[in-house]
Amino acid sequence: MGVSDRIVDVVGDNVDCVVRGGEVTVPSLIARRVGELQLGVYATPGYLQRAGTPTHPGELEGATHHRIVGFLRSGTGRVATMPMRRIRGAAEEFVEVRGRYVVSADDGNAYLAAGLAGMGLLWLPSYMAKPHVAGGELLPVLNDWQLDPMPMYLAYPPTRHVSAKLRAFMDWIDELMAIHAPTN
Repeated sequence: MGVSDRIVDVVGDNVDCVVRGGEVTVPSLIARRVGELQLGVYATPGYLQRAGTPTHPGELEGATHHRIVGFLRSGTGRVATMPMRRIRGAAEEFVEVRGRYVVSADDGNAYLAAGLAGMGLLWLPSYMAKPHVAGGELLPVLNDWQLDPMPMYLAYPPTRHVSAKLRAFMDWIDELMAIHAPTN
């Protein structure tokens, strides 16, 4: 089993299947939605003490004192933007945050480590943030704003034989996602 945040060429790399966050854009793959990750915005108490707690995503843009830890999208090398929305009564407000970042990473563990080091705000799946929030290392911010959940897919080539081992792996992923990232 390989674990990486890079996008694998399933056919070219002779991989049995992948778990992908976000939409599967390769039409030749069979993609089965297995869950969705709820996302939130987090920062360390030390960062918030230094920079203050933002109350609006717009505070993360331009010449403000806030910084984000950038996550590099695989394949493009560009920092991911985060669309956020807030609904108040009948009004909906939408902001796509690019932010200013001092560091960016293309690996989830490095991304989290940079955030835990107080380098800026993070957009994290709830399951990743939960133990750090419980331990007081991270605090949720911008709680009245929502991020669209990230869909999770199992994807595999249509020509790939689903062996007993592969079926067991896929069933295990289904069980994990049902517990930690259920679809709504």
